[in-house]
Amino acid sequence: MSLARSFPRVFLLMLVVWAVPSVWAAEFTAAAEVIEDRCLTCHDSDTKKGGIDLSPLLEKANASYGNYTRLWIRLENMVARGEMPPENKKPLAAAEKAAIQEWFHESFVLRDGKSHIGPTPLRRLTRYEFENTLEAVLAVPLKVPYRDSITGTLTESKITALVPSDIPGESGFDNDAHRLGALKPPLNAFADAANYALDQFRRNPAAIKAVLGRAEIPSDVSEADAKAIISKFLLRAFRGNAARLPDYERAFHGLYAKHVATSKDSRASLLHVFEMILVSPEFLYRFEHSQAQSTPYPVNGLELATRLSYFLWAGPPDAELLNLGQDGSLLKEAVLKKQIARLLNSPKRIALSENFGGQWLGFGELMANREYLLNERWNRETYDEALFFFDELIRSNRSVLELVQSDWQYKRASALQAKGHGYQQLKPDALPRMYADIFANRQSKTRNRKTRYDPPVLVQRQGDRDGGLLTSAAIMRVTSSKTRTSPIRRGVWVLNTLIGKSMEAPEDVPSIEEAREALNIKRNPTVAELLKQHVSKAVCHACHKEIDPLGLGLENFAQFGEWRTNYPDMTPVVASGEMPNGKAFESPHQMKTLLLELYGDDIAKNFARQLFAYALGRQLQPYDRLSLDQIVSAAKQDGYKTSTIIEQIVLSKQFLYRQDL
Repeated sequence: MSLARSFPRVFLLMLVVWAVPSVWAAEFTAAAEVIEDRCLTCHDSDTKKGGIDLSPLLEKANASYGNYTRLWIRLENMVARGEMPPENKKPLAAAEKAAIQEWFHESFVLRDGKSHIGPTPLRRLTRYEFENTLEAVLAVPLKVPYRDSITGTLTESKITALVPSDIPGESGFDNDAHRLGALKPPLNAFADAANYALDQFRRNPAAIKAVLGRAEIPSDVSEADAKAIISKFLLRAFRGNAARLPDYERAFHGLYAKHVATSKDSRASLLHVFEMILVSPEFLYRFEHSQAQSTPYPVNGLELATRLSYFLWAGPPDAELLNLGQDGSLLKEAVLKKQIARLLNSPKRIALSENFGGQWLGFGELMANREYLLNERWNRETYDEALFFFDELIRSNRSVLELVQSDWQYKRASALQAKGHGYQQLKPDALPRMYADIFANRQSKTRNRKTRYDPPVLVQRQGDRDGGLLTSAAIMRVTSSKTRTSPIRRGVWVLNTLIGKSMEAPEDVPSIEEAREALNIKRNPTVAELLKQHVSKAVCHACHKEIDPLGLGLENFAQFGEWRTNYPDMTPVVASGEMPNGKAFESPHQMKTLLLELYGDDIAKNFARQLFAYALGRQLQPYDRLSLDQIVSAAKQDGYKTSTIIEQIVLSKQFLYRQDL
């Protein structure tokens, strides 16, 4: 680089040094010098190799949280993983790496030299949580009941039909508080859904008795009795929060008085007030008391009860949890741990598999996205295989690494009914269980063989083809295109979703079709040859040396997950390759073994990272790193067991505390 080009940046560095305290300046200058000397040759405002311009990071105003936070995070990640500079450049010296990482830790992980948890966002209920909350508050079933027969269609609940789906935020989940906060809540849809739920409620004497303590909603009551009914319903709907109850009582009592003056029917007026309560901000949002502090402080017992139940159940706290929150007992670690175990022993824990697992791994798309629809039986069986497997990880407190490989699995009933299937069904005590079976009531009672639907069965892994969720039909389907398998798509899914390594496509990558044309001298190029030509540019090699073997190792699994040894044109399937560490594999099982050897810790950490983000309702930030490292460290000592990760998340400062500024 010429002196003329480098002078402005050197001058800029001098200004930065003069403008800040000496210690801060020394730390920042050390990092800035590394960026200046080792990075800007390829990543300044002129070259922008890979579309990256690092020159703004030399400015003092951009040296902490702000418009360039993502760029700092990306830089630090690349440096930490040894991926910057690229392979053809001299690697960073230990002192150079330390300069970047120490500055990042000081400026982005800590605040004024201390750990913190960042501002706690306001949480709105998602559609899934809204439906669960309506069910709990009104004591009525609203979800589609489980069917033990096949009707030919995948049905959705009335609430799902009325309320639009939520769009995942940067956390990757639809409970992302920042995403939900940026959108207007669909109040008309919520009102329609609440009205429908109340219609089910008023027809259900048992529900009315459970909620109001009486067998029916009276059509003619005194003003005092109506107020008592409304106050009782308010406390139930607002999750026991009585902090502003007098204000809410005045507002909703007044609403009732105005409505009944016209309707002359207390039942109709009470139902109207109930509907208004169920679309009020206090119901739709999880408000917490703010102290306007820039340092973390503990949440109260009721707030913790709500956080815990929406994390593990995606729904409101029950009476026991509310009572422990109200009297402060839940704030004691021993009590909190017992409640974690109690909630995980409940059928409501299905939310972790349905909502968290289904979103993170993508198998929820089998029931929500018609792109993946084959027929009702296949989709239900395939979805249930994944659902039951994920729940088993929690129920039996298994290692999260069994997502990749396990000696057990759930197999669809139709496959076990075929002759010569070879699967050995496991006894109930084959896996030592910590929690109750939440799927026991799904055994079919239908005798009609054509329409009968049976849930999947726990079996011993058969040979080298099965085991783990990675090679399940569900994952193989959602990582395939509409018409064929895609090694790149599957490889990227393993890296992005399972390992947690973000991949960004470089510019001007040749298409697969172009690769085929370039190989027209060969009649039937193999998939591996196509990929090699497809990523012939040097800029592609760094990523594809990780992507390609992972995708190629899964080629024996066709679009719908069935095992194959030949493609439709009878070309042999080759599921072999070489991992980035130079170790070769010849089968999917060998590839998975090497995957765990090379990325096992990364997979476990990513599981914890994703579950932590889901629990907090936001994307993790650098200041969450200290807590995440503590969660992962504790889990590693226990073999990465699921219950340990869940418990450590709940015991983290981010979960037990809040921060406002």
